[in-house]
Amino acid sequence: MTQPALECGVLCGDCRDLAAVNRLLGGRKANLVITSPPYADRRKSDESSGFEPIPPEQYVSWFKDVQAVIAEVLAPDGSFVLNIKPHAEDGQRVLYVNDLVAAHVRQWGWRFVDEFCWRKTDDGVPGGWPNRFKNAWEPCYHFTRSDKIKFHPEAVGHWSEDCFDYSPLNPKSTSGSGLLGSGARGAAADRSAADKGKLQGGLTQSNHSKNVGKDGRHAGVTRPSNVLEIKSESSQGSHAAPFPVALAEFFINAFTDKTDVVLDVFGGSGTTAIAALRNGRHGYCCEISPAYTDVIVRRVQEWSTRQFYLDCWHQTFEQVLSGRRMEAEDAIKESCEELLAQRGK
Repeated sequence: MTQPALECGVLCGDCRDLAAVNRLLGGRKANLVITSPPYADRRKSDESSGFEPIPPEQYVSWFKDVQAVIAEVLAPDGSFVLNIKPHAEDGQRVLYVNDLVAAHVRQWGWRFVDEFCWRKTDDGVPGGWPNRFKNAWEPCYHFTRSDKIKFHPEAVGHWSEDCFDYSPLNPKSTSGSGLLGSGARGAAADRSAADKGKLQGGLTQSNHSKNVGKDGRHAGVTRPSNVLEIKSESSQGSHAAPFPVALAEFFINAFTDKTDVVLDVFGGSGTTAIAALRNGRHGYCCEISPAYTDVIVRRVQEWSTRQFYLDCWHQTFEQVLSGRRMEAEDAIKESCEELLAQRGK
């Protein structure tokens, strides 16, 4: 069966404009929204887009409209992954990100499923702070609207010789840590319980019961943890805070199906769209900066050889660039002629 052609679209505009985002998606719902918004007042003003840095104390109020649009366009079984790290001032971390996470749950009705730790394997940026160490990780917060979501742990798992299956009879720790206790696990725990007459209706032995050791361990695909070890990237169209393709790919494969829709509402350099296309999903981005919108289009075109058309002008990206160059050349020519005329007086 032939798969439908994958689509990619970029909105040069404000992601808080619901009508514009719906127009970008063509009325479809996003199965995954993954994004890294401006880190409060760490981002500089941008005259071309009108963006101004957001004071930390105003960040939750500013983000309210962002999450409202995401909630509207997200599929019922979809996921929203938010990557943001609080900066430090006066020798301590600013708490606006903590306030933002709490607001998602307490004010806006999101479910806070998990917190992922993106550990940067290049060990972060060196620094010499008097009271803290260099930063080598960032959090990624996983939110949903429903308790029933798409979830494919096997798609992001890895082969291990030391697996065991879930069983309600797995040993429990008595320390209150939530960790497993010692003893047989998975199929071995099932067998042990059966031997003792504990298996009742509805409980069956695990699938690997014929291939496990006495303690329940076997070879197979194991789930990863919520610590993601991925190298940061620094060569994505001169973006100040590039988003690694591998990080986006992890969440895309874990929480979506092939041909699903993936959206990044702060598109940056277009990494999420490229990761989506690379993995058989439709990729869409919103980006308020015209300069970074150009970066996204260039990167996607270079990676996929697809052609972008600007809806408002019904022109290709190359035609628009050519028009810009002609306008710039005409402006330079006019300026030179004016200068020569002034000198001739």
